[in-house]
Amino acid sequence: MRDIKICPDCGTEYYRHVEQCADCSTALLLPEENRKVQEERERCKQKALKNAVPVREGSLKWLDELYHVLIDSNIPCSIHSDAGCRKGCCGDTCRLLVSAADVEKANERIEAYCMVVHPELRDSRDMMSEGKCPACGSAVASDTVECPDCGLTLLIIEE
Repeated sequence: MRDIKICPDCGTEYYRHVEQCADCSTALLLPEENRKVQEERERCKQKALKNAVPVREGSLKWLDELYHVLIDSNIPCSIHSDAGCRKGCCGDTCRLLVSAADVEKANERIEAYCMVVHPELRDSRDMMSEGKCPACGSAVASDTVECPDCGLTLLIIEE
């Protein structure tokens, strides 16, 4: 067996003493460990979704990123796209789907990923939980729709 480690995300090979991928920041694996991880990912991708429900809607690029986050977390999912109208005024609608049984787990994993990618979200959430506007620090109630001092929208009400 060769004296290497492999990045499970991008497949780059490194000397055995290296611990982390320079490109992905992912922990490197021995070849046999990497093979097992890749096989598990493939099984997860092939697993059929039961009672599929959407957990996110958005651009294909963003949903593809979330798709890989969920697959890496062993949560089966798929991306579905509905074509827009024939007039050309409505774009395609893309949705990330998971089994109904995995919705809570998928949402928790996506939330955790978003906190890593956008740490400022955690700071904003902490300020809101302390009763402060995340933009200006003014005191606001938990049901305040807009900050009275800076005008930041704090609560979105869907009708």
